[in-house]
Amino acid sequence: MACPHYNIKISSRANRESVVAQAAYQSGEKLYNERDHRTKNYSRKQGVVYKEIMLPAHAPPEYRDRETLWNAVEKAEQNWNAQLARRFVIALPVELPIERCIDLIREHCRVQFVEEGMIVDIAVHDPDPAGHNPHAHVMLSMRPLDKDGRWMEKAHKEYVLDENGERIRTAGGSWKTRKINTTDWNNPDNARKWRQAWEDLQNRYLEQAGRAERVSLKSYKARGIEQIPTIHMGPDVAALERKGVQTEIGDLNREIRKTNRFMAALRKYIGELMSWLTEVKAAIAEIEEEPQEIYLVDLLIRRFEERKQERLLTWESSAGMMRADNRDLKRFADITGFLREQNILTVSDLDVRFLQLEKSALLIRKELKSVNDQIKGCSRLIESQEQREKLDPVHDAYTKIFWKGRKEKYASEHQEELRMWNAADRYLKKHLKERAFDRREVLERISSLNVDRDRLMGELAPVQSEMKMLSDVKYYVRDLLPELMPEGDGLTPQRREEKKSVLRQLDQKKELVGKQDAGARREKGDIEKCITRSNRSNVPMR
Repeated sequence: MACPHYNIKISSRANRESVVAQAAYQSGEKLYNERDHRTKNYSRKQGVVYKEIMLPAHAPPEYRDRETLWNAVEKAEQNWNAQLARRFVIALPVELPIERCIDLIREHCRVQFVEEGMIVDIAVHDPDPAGHNPHAHVMLSMRPLDKDGRWMEKAHKEYVLDENGERIRTAGGSWKTRKINTTDWNNPDNARKWRQAWEDLQNRYLEQAGRAERVSLKSYKARGIEQIPTIHMGPDVAALERKGVQTEIGDLNREIRKTNRFMAALRKYIGELMSWLTEVKAAIAEIEEEPQEIYLVDLLIRRFEERKQERLLTWESSAGMMRADNRDLKRFADITGFLREQNILTVSDLDVRFLQLEKSALLIRKELKSVNDQIKGCSRLIESQEQREKLDPVHDAYTKIFWKGRKEKYASEHQEELRMWNAADRYLKKHLKERAFDRREVLERISSLNVDRDRLMGELAPVQSEMKMLSDVKYYVRDLLPELMPEGDGLTPQRREEKKSVLRQLDQKKELVGKQDAGARREKGDIEKCITRSNRSNVPMR
């Protein structure tokens, strides 16, 4: 299935990042950084199948050279915390050949970025084995160019004026100003716009290729899908899982998938049965100005009798007919017994019961999602602690360096490790506050939450079982629906009379059944006698 991964990051000097080094990595080239006088050599990198620098019309042509471009960007940014480039990692659809994937990412970058004045550096990777993980790395310039190809200011300040057009002083005595961006490239809404454009374009390419797959970059919540997202495993955990080694994150994802399958089956039962019920109610209202009640047992009696008559006409084996009749009688007894226990006698009763089941299932699903979210949070704490402990030697070595040049060199060489350590440290501090990490306490919390999840799954199981029984009711009476289907405003008197005959037949059946409780007892006794006779007749001769 097409992967919806579309990650956006900012390369910042505050994080000791170098866009020359990042450009060398994604392109698989050897580039010299004029700022720190170091060479980044990734020329042996495998899997780079395409790379290109796309320039807007007013950009200098020498910027088609990757080393020239990103050294110019580094030189134009003087602040210690300057934002150097916007970086994307975008998953490409495995359903398309790599040539079409390249056309896809080029069109997306041209329309969304180049036409807005940004310089785009694209690299398409298809690592070994080919076709299993094609993706694109994209770097964008963040400083606009003027019509002569010179770098412009990203923003400027203007004075804030009062209602009389006079400048306003701050409490410190200086003039109050505000920042005005030169472009709207940093608009927070751009991420949503770019993702939507990528989704639409990718689906168009898949459609043109005759593929049925479609991709959506929206979250489950935004799409109205009641599904619990799994936890990202990362390359190390994924490698262990592929080798058959079970991990905590892998076990949690398996439980989440199991829960999602259970909840999906329940939603399917509810949706189908509610749709069917709506059709039946609309049909009854169409026939009668004052709709009468339709008894479910009447529909079931008629259906089981029809099945018996069909077998008499088409089956040749009398023994087979007897076994099928016995199975139908058992099923009829189970269904009618269930309907009596739940006091579901008419279509209206069924409607009320559906609403009750849907409400109770919704409450349990919400609580179940909350429990799973807490389990995911605990697992994330363990993962972050393990990541921080693993990278502590790198971070400790960095903190012990006091010479500025050596420190910057070390940070550049261990940029990714330090970034991962800082991310893990921030997460732990945010969620643990001032408390120390206690692995035993977190594992006990996960164990307690697992007990709660099992309890909730147990509460959902009877709801699913009841939905399955009601689905059987729908199955056995579905062949009566063509006569009960709504036909709109153009219903003729003759056709209305034909459809009313269905209700009259049901009334006749209801008279034969008599009172509900007495009739059910008689039917149960008949069933037991038939089963006993069948068992006796099927005893093998010795």
